[in-house]
Amino acid sequence: MRLLQPVNPTPDQLPILAHHKPGFTLIRGAAGSGKTTAALLRLRQLCKARISRRERLELIEPVRVLVLTYNRTLEGYVAELARQQVPDSPGLFLRVNTFGKWATDLVGYSPVADNARLARKIKQLGQGIPLDPDFLVNEVDYALGRLHPSDIDRYLAVKRQGRGQSPRVDTELRKKILDEVITPYLEWKVSDGVRDWHDLALDAAEVINPHFQSDVVIVDEAQDFTANQMRAIVRHLAEDHSTTFVIDATQRIYPRFFAWTEVGVRIPSGATFPLKRNYRNTKEIAALARKLVEGLPLEDDGMLPDFEACQREGDIPTMLVGTFSQQVDYALQTIKATVSMPNESIAFLHPKGGQWFSFLRRRLREEGIQWCELTRAEMWPSGSESVALCTIHSAKGLEFDHVFMLGLNGQVVPQGSDEGDDAGSALRRLVAMGVGRARKTVTIGYKSDDRPALVQLLDPAAYNEVTL
Repeated sequence: MRLLQPVNPTPDQLPILAHHKPGFTLIRGAAGSGKTTAALLRLRQLCKARISRRERLELIEPVRVLVLTYNRTLEGYVAELARQQVPDSPGLFLRVNTFGKWATDLVGYSPVADNARLARKIKQLGQGIPLDPDFLVNEVDYALGRLHPSDIDRYLAVKRQGRGQSPRVDTELRKKILDEVITPYLEWKVSDGVRDWHDLALDAAEVINPHFQSDVVIVDEAQDFTANQMRAIVRHLAEDHSTTFVIDATQRIYPRFFAWTEVGVRIPSGATFPLKRNYRNTKEIAALARKLVEGLPLEDDGMLPDFEACQREGDIPTMLVGTFSQQVDYALQTIKATVSMPNESIAFLHPKGGQWFSFLRRRLREEGIQWCELTRAEMWPSGSESVALCTIHSAKGLEFDHVFMLGLNGQVVPQGSDEGDDAGSALRRLVAMGVGRARKTVTIGYKSDDRPALVQLLDPAAYNEVTL
């Protein structure tokens, strides 16, 4: 599948490339602002400088370069981009991984319990907690991702940002969660010999392997890494490292807020670079995405999609109202009539994926359209397919010419009615992120008798509604 990333720096990216000081650098940007592109162009320059220094000083150890991504799909995508940017040199060792793969290779073990099993245990322990079970699982994930088990009592007092105010988790409720869920959960893991992803991060922060000490590091989508994962990364930086964090808290999917200082990161003055101009989306696409996240807490590193900063105008997004099969038929007819394949790329995104793509796969086969699956794909597809099927979560950091999000029914994307509802806020960020993957067109679809609450947030003038 074709990569869409540009290779030449934009004017607002040039200061990032001119910044050569070792230490930490932060790139903040809204969707479509070229954050990852800027980081990879910076990676190329840093690698060239490090290789030249190694040769000049006749050093034996290779230059160790680490690029960490948020998920497997993004890993395959960024790996292809990184290999295009990094010089081919026997004195350079490039590793592109998800945090899980990097930490697993570091600590030397891989058995981590299935997330579904861990969630069941937390829900079982939390039957007496007056919270939605899924919210409770996320709350425990937040506490264990931010704090060390030996310091877990700090959960009662840590400042929580970056999510809605509903449901309210006050000190009394935190104490109940700590006593009845978190502490028994930690004890259960020890007694049953169970390890989770939080244990992997903690172990990675303790194991020191010189072969994992990195000179140049890029952490993409850094807002979705936990505090303990960041501590493990920082632990394995060379003394004169150059580490770049790429972040957009507006697109934070998981409630994992932490302060940089608490994970040992100090961003020097002059080492934070905001990117505001939107190079990916048309004004019409960015306007739709912006409406979905307006009013949400931005946090210190959040930046709203800015349609005023877009340079291109295009088609108004389309809203399909009809059955799922009607939506799919409309999408395939549109693709065959208006999309230039294989020169343009198409993504079908859905919050759940799985069986939602079964009917679509069959229809693609009937129409003779080749496609690839991107969800959790470790390697970026190298074939000539123009169509990709992917969950919205796995599409994070990717971009396509045309995006279809069909079947976004109210049952699929439920949103709480409370102002500041946490699950609703996360959902709005997720769908806005999916919209922001598109360069040229966006098409959304839902059933007429199951209208999602998200649609009520949108300006009817921002889309063309098509009743099927």
